[in-house]
Amino acid sequence: MLYVPFAVGTLAAGSISIRLMFLLLSVTFVFIARESLLGWWRSRSRGQKDDQPFKYLAIHLLLAGAFGMPLLAVWRLYWLAPVAIGTLLLLMFNARQAIQREDRTVAAEIVAIAGLTLTAPASHYVALGHLDLTALWLWALCAMYFASSVFYVKLRVSTLNPRKETERRESWRRCALYHGFLLASLLLMAFGASVSLLVLVAFAPVLIRSLFYLARPVRRINLKLVGWLEAGYSVVFLVFMTLTFRIGF
Repeated sequence: MLYVPFAVGTLAAGSISIRLMFLLLSVTFVFIARESLLGWWRSRSRGQKDDQPFKYLAIHLLLAGAFGMPLLAVWRLYWLAPVAIGTLLLLMFNARQAIQREDRTVAAEIVAIAGLTLTAPASHYVALGHLDLTALWLWALCAMYFASSVFYVKLRVSTLNPRKETERRESWRRCALYHGFLLASLLLMAFGASVSLLVLVAFAPVLIRSLFYLARPVRRINLKLVGWLEAGYSVVFLVFMTLTFRIGF
C-alpha cells in the first residue's frame, strides 16, 4: 500500500531521478516512525515513562525531514509541503485509533489507505517536477484498489465464525456494495474516456476474487495464501496501471 503506489506514480511519469530517491527515503522513515509513535503513545496512555520510543520517533522524523527538505529547498517542489502535512495528520489520526483499538474498523483502515497511497501523486509530482491532474487520478485509483482488500478480508474473516451470522451478513453487504460501486465507477471512467480500458484489466483480479467469494463463500482461510495472492494482484495492478497512464491515458 506504500510502495506499489510509489512505483505506479513513478512509472506513469516515465522519469527517474535522484529526487525520487530522496522522496523514497523520506517516505520510508515516516512510515517506520509510526511504530515508535505507537510505542511512545501507549506508554503515556498507561502512565509509564519510556523514553526509548520517543528517541526513535525523533530520529526517524529527523531523517525523514533531512531527506525531504532538499525537495523543497533545492528543487522547489512546494506542493510536497501540504502532502507532508496531510500525511503527518493522518499518521497521528491512525496512531490515535490504534491506541483506542479502533484502527481495524472499516473507516479507520480507509483513512490509513488514503494516507499510504499519497505516495502515488507525490512520486508522480517529484518525477515530473510539476503537478497535474494525472497525479490525482493515480491517488484515487490506488486508494480505490487497496480499499478492496479491506472489505474482502473482513468478509473472509467474518465467515470463519458461524456463530456471528449477523456480522457475516453485514460484511457481505458492505463488500458487495463496495465492489458494485467499484465496478460501476471503473466502467463509467473507462467508457467515458476518462481513463483507458486497461484500467479494467488492472482491477480485474481483485474484482473477480471478490465477486467469486461473494457468490460462493467458504468457511476456511489460509492467511498466508491470501497474503501472497494479494501481492500477486498488486503486481498485475502495477503493470496495467502503468500501461494505462503511459500508453492509454
